[in-house]
Amino acid sequence: MKLTPTQTNLSRRKLLWSAGATALLAAPLAIPATKALAKIGRKLDEFIGYDALGLADLIKSKQITQAELVEIFIRRIEVINPAINFMTNRTFERAQKNAKSGTFGKNTRFAGVPILMKDLINIKGLPITHGSKLFKDNIAAKGTHYTDAVERAGLNIIGLTNVPEMASFIMTSNELFGSTYNPWDMDYSVFSSSGGAAAAVATGVVPMAHGTDGAGSNRLPSSATGVYGMKPTRYRQLSGEVDGSHSTTKTNQMISRTVRDNAAAFDATEDKSGGHYKPVGFVKGPSKRRLKVGYVTSNDNQLLPMERDVRRAQARTAQLLENMGHKVEEIAWPFDDAEVAKHYAAVAASRTGPLIDLVRRKSGTTDLMKTGLLTPLLASSLVARSRYTPADFAQSTKYMRGLVASFDTVFKNFDVLLAPVSPVVCPRLNEHSYNDLWDAEMQDYVLSRLKFTAPVNFGEVPAMSVPLGFSAAGMPIGSHFIAARGNDRLLYELAYELEDAKPWKNKWAPNSLQFIPV
Repeated sequence: MKLTPTQTNLSRRKLLWSAGATALLAAPLAIPATKALAKIGRKLDEFIGYDALGLADLIKSKQITQAELVEIFIRRIEVINPAINFMTNRTFERAQKNAKSGTFGKNTRFAGVPILMKDLINIKGLPITHGSKLFKDNIAAKGTHYTDAVERAGLNIIGLTNVPEMASFIMTSNELFGSTYNPWDMDYSVFSSSGGAAAAVATGVVPMAHGTDGAGSNRLPSSATGVYGMKPTRYRQLSGEVDGSHSTTKTNQMISRTVRDNAAAFDATEDKSGGHYKPVGFVKGPSKRRLKVGYVTSNDNQLLPMERDVRRAQARTAQLLENMGHKVEEIAWPFDDAEVAKHYAAVAASRTGPLIDLVRRKSGTTDLMKTGLLTPLLASSLVARSRYTPADFAQSTKYMRGLVASFDTVFKNFDVLLAPVSPVVCPRLNEHSYNDLWDAEMQDYVLSRLKFTAPVNFGEVPAMSVPLGFSAAGMPIGSHFIAARGNDRLLYELAYELEDAKPWKNKWAPNSLQFIPV
């Protein structure tokens, strides 16, 4: 498989943040500098260590204004995004206007702290491209209950983050915006599909960014970049769909540097109606409860074995849990990888009909490979998926829906599962490209890397990636914790406890603003 031109060029000029190593730092501001920025000048960012709630406290105590903070975040983006490429569209003027007009009162939880949203959710008046040429000029006519809640909480949207085309495949890379690079090592990807969001948090541009998780999309990039990513229980959050529905698999939640930011945003966007689950609210700290943990140590006879670094990282996490007083029991992954992959592929295919129809209408041709609106990888995958029959869809839908009951059974014996986020640490950027063609080998490549995350979405259960490990080469490895439906509180309480036991907030990627003057 070949590197794209963008991948090749940026891979060759990995960031070396020494004098004269890059022209990025000399780039002029695209906006007038505020007094706060003038005071900071070309120094290391003095606010880099604050999480979103900490920045909100600075605003509320009048140590900084919303407008000044927006300018600081804009400068961060201008400095590092040209290299890491985590953004699609910028909403600077909108954010500046909101900050100056007092749209977000100081009585809101986040008091006007800027945030980046994933380019996969409708926000009224903003672009939503799905990382595809097909939607490059698409503007959302309506917002969603979820995005409305984000802004009600006082989070000021400053831009949109990069995604793979139509949130598919393994790499956060697309023809429209290019590849997102891993700030820990720019020869690597950030997984997908909330890769832009995770990279933005890992570089220190924002302390928290929005993501969606439909098969591991918050947990995989968080694992690859050393930050904290959460996937809530299905129905737990307000709807992120324009029609108010809930996707069978996709949930919305944040990727963050601290647990408390994530928990606070969870509370702000939670469905408080109690229609499906009793509200959790703002989880503020750990619990004294000791848990029974099912520690997944084997699954190597199916699809893709765990890499040695992944195995070792999980073993260290299991030992940490035992040292904290939790009861840890070794188990095998309770699902059949091959069966899940087979049925997952068919269910994914069952959802592509409307997209295929749209592409054909817009292009005027029935040949998906010749429309010019899709990359070869996505177009060829749609062609392959069109070969499934209605009987295939029905059989596979039944199987995947059965994962809800399967997870319910697992959690009769355990409070939480500890599993890898992925059997691999992180894919290199040259492992595949959107210019490749979809075939059986590519399908196995993708689904084998989703084998620990995708079943979770169909099981409707909550899960999180906690940044506790590193490979021998220094790449982050997240630990994957999964709980029973509705037990989001348990995961947050455990995350707080792990954060206290093994702090990660101040572990920074080499190519982050912790080390780069702005």
